[in-house]
Amino acid sequence: MPLSSSDSDEEFHLVASTDRAESILGTGLPAVWWPSVGGATSSVFSIFWLLESWEEAKPLVGATKVNYLTQGLAGLLATFLCSYGIYRFWKERSETIGIVLGALLAAAAMMLHRM
Repeated sequence: MPLSSSDSDEEFHLVASTDRAESILGTGLPAVWWPSVGGATSSVFSIFWLLESWEEAKPLVGATKVNYLTQGLAGLLATFLCSYGIYRFWKERSETIGIVLGALLAAAAMMLHRM
């Protein structure tokens, strides 16, 4: 005696496919890992930002160097806050667009960091 008919089987596949289509982030990694991916990406971005600031401040000495590095750190914090704000604004509308716009803002800020 079969437990389900072919009609209910089709309905199950239809519901499962619409659940997966809701978020593009649902594919690939488990949902629990996504905050770790964001944290790792932010850490790598921070390291590159601070290394760039350090390279630019190398010829400076004393308080001027500390001031320069502090400005770099403040710029990094402002970039993170703006990127996160854009992501949170777009998260309810389209999470993918929020991630892309936040990443574009971060990339633009990195390019314009010390021009």
